[in-house]
Amino acid sequence: MKNLPLVFVAFLFSGCVGMPEPIPEPPAPIIAPPGSGTEEPPEEVVRAPESVFDALSFWYDADARPALEAFRRSCTVWKKSDANRVLHKDHPQYGRVADWLPACTSADTVTDNRDSARAFFEREFLPVHFETNPTGLLTAYYRPEIQVTKTPTREFREPVLATPEDESIKNRPRKDITPNGTRVIAFGRPADVFFMQIQGSGILVFPDGARLGASYADNNGYKYESIGKILIRRGELKQVSLQSIKTWMKEAGPVKSRALMNENPRYIYFSDHPVVSGEEGPKGAASIPLTAMGSLAVDPQHYPYGLPIWIEVSIPQEEGDYEGKPEGLLLIAQDTGDAIRGVFRGDIYFGSGDEAGARAGVMKHHGQWTLLLPVALTRRVSPPV
Repeated sequence: MKNLPLVFVAFLFSGCVGMPEPIPEPPAPIIAPPGSGTEEPPEEVVRAPESVFDALSFWYDADARPALEAFRRSCTVWKKSDANRVLHKDHPQYGRVADWLPACTSADTVTDNRDSARAFFEREFLPVHFETNPTGLLTAYYRPEIQVTKTPTREFREPVLATPEDESIKNRPRKDITPNGTRVIAFGRPADVFFMQIQGSGILVFPDGARLGASYADNNGYKYESIGKILIRRGELKQVSLQSIKTWMKEAGPVKSRALMNENPRYIYFSDHPVVSGEEGPKGAASIPLTAMGSLAVDPQHYPYGLPIWIEVSIPQEEGDYEGKPEGLLLIAQDTGDAIRGVFRGDIYFGSGDEAGARAGVMKHHGQWTLLLPVALTRRVSPPV
């Protein structure tokens, strides 16, 4: 694997320090002063003068509490791990578990308010800038809640399937998969089940109000094909979102919708589990619950899980808001996905339910990336001069 070309930034007081393809092999890390910030923080925000975080637009407007909660969850994994384990075997600049444990200890003592959360990251981390322009595509995902039944009906006829034990059954393309040979968890509307498979998890809501969690369990081994891109290529849609595809399906009818869904041969199987009030988010690839607006799906070839990443990007505020509002978000790398490939490619977890889905469905903007690494690790890799 190729290391990322990073410019390590240390304290000013002590000196200066379609998807993108993987970037070329970098030179050794270089020391450079941080740029000047373009956003004036609100007057009520108290911060140290000449902070390296001044260079991050929107830093003082952002709410770091979701990232703090997500980081604490990543810490639960590190605390059980070997302290000498490297975070990423191909990228030594991310250090070992031991380099991150002091920040984990500190995180446990932080009170859950905006100022304290922001101050924690300013105290324990330093921004790490890329040598090249770190702009890449940011999309979003969510955990849908879908109506289901225990037995099939004319409306609820699409099975939510557990993983078949027979590999020959499991590895069929979507069009050839039936409920035969595996356990059916529930039956839903075809489009609802299809999009739950794309999101990777969901909450199943039965007519009596009972709720059941559905989490990604396995897949049939086929490559994912975007039906949105297919509709654009055919001239059926000019702009793709979750809502626009669902509208197309409703107008096209069940036969054409089924044919379109079958053009994506990939099929997702689920495991089911109880849902309790106030439940945490679904577990991501890092095997910990995701945090709404605090977790990010990344390409694990380039980033270790648990890494804080600062993103400056436009965020949809409501359904149909394709333009979005420029914001800064601090997110923790905790998940991945079939379509999340490349250095600057990410998928933001927006949370559960219809409101999160309406916003996630129109999220597709390019944003700028900055990494945060523990202070001591940053100084050791690129010490101040």
